[in-house]
Amino acid sequence: MTPKRRKWVVVAAVAAAVGVGVVLVVLSFPIAQEGSGDQLVNGRLYSFEAESLFGGPPWQNYSYLGVTFGFHLWCAINPAAGLVCGNATASGGPSYPYGFWDRAELNPSWQTWVSPNGHDAVEYRTGGLVHLLVEG
Repeated sequence: MTPKRRKWVVVAAVAAAVGVGVVLVVLSFPIAQEGSGDQLVNGRLYSFEAESLFGGPPWQNYSYLGVTFGFHLWCAINPAAGLVCGNATASGGPSYPYGFWDRAELNPSWQTWVSPNGHDAVEYRTGGLVHLLVEG
């Protein structure tokens, strides 16, 4: 390899390492917390409460309008993403599992899970922001 080519390979490797480092630093900052509100999902009206999962313990539980939402960070990890999983359990009702992939994205979109009975739902956005949704 010529010295000029070796120089460009080193520059490219350093640039890639810096890029990965910047992405990891950005993902470590908590996403701005939202409050609560109402939202339409699949034609149904839900009340929601926003929570930020990162920065806390790996197992977290939140109660909202009679539903307990449990989250486990990280159920699985691969080189491209980590899996956030959990369960939604209505008071005296069944428990339904859900899971979301958290991956490096410049403009992350919401991933939505709706329970089979439609009573509760979860929206997840890369970076650990969730909406806990309960029909009401």
